[in-house]
Amino acid sequence: MRGKGSLPPGKAAEAPLAGGPWRFRGSHLTRAQRRNRWLVGVATAGAHVAVFGVLFFAHGAAPPAKPEPAPIMLSLIDTPKPTPPVLPELEKIDTGATVVAPDPKPPTIHIQNQSMTQVTVDDMSDVLSDSQLSGAATVGEGGDPGGACDMGQLVQRALRRDPLVHNAVQNANRMGKAIMVWDGDWVRTGMEDGKGLSAVREAILWEVGFAPASCRTKPVHGMVLLSLADGRTRFAVGTGEWRWADLLHVPGIRASR
Repeated sequence: MRGKGSLPPGKAAEAPLAGGPWRFRGSHLTRAQRRNRWLVGVATAGAHVAVFGVLFFAHGAAPPAKPEPAPIMLSLIDTPKPTPPVLPELEKIDTGATVVAPDPKPPTIHIQNQSMTQVTVDDMSDVLSDSQLSGAATVGEGGDPGGACDMGQLVQRALRRDPLVHNAVQNANRMGKAIMVWDGDWVRTGMEDGKGLSAVREAILWEVGFAPASCRTKPVHGMVLLSLADGRTRFAVGTGEWRWADLLHVPGIRASR
């Protein structure tokens, strides 16, 4: 007995047709169709593998090289080498060791103060003019010519033969001039340190000091001129009323009469 809807014996159960409620997919494909489908699947898988391989290779590949910069031109200049410092001389001591000599002492700078040079103008106040010489007596006037008491003649002779007198007058720039030597006090001549020319003063005092007392105490009136051998260089002695002995006393104080 067969149930309703059961297959007859000897018939294999067949899947429902397309559109039926169910069937085994592919069971109706032929062997050629199944092979083609398998090849398509393999090709698809291979394509995917190839795509993934390209992407992976592109990602892992080295980045493109950057362009090289333009070359820079360099020129080499041969600069002179600095001169090495000169080392101080080496000195050898007794032990044979070589030591460096110490630096020399720095130079000492001497600064000299420049002082102002004072220019002194020669004072010619002792030089007499022709008007001042008017009325002066020359040697031999008012004295005892040829006698022992002609003090002017004695003093003039002593001045002419003394070389120190000539040198003093020349150094004082008084050659050919008439100068006042004593007018009650010794007169300073030019830039001389003391009063009167020292050589002239000493020659006069020496001659008057050894003259007889009667001669050197005789009164004399006015100025007396004593001259050197040239006749132009003259020495004026005295003023007013005076005595030759007055020249021997302290300057400015005449001997008592």
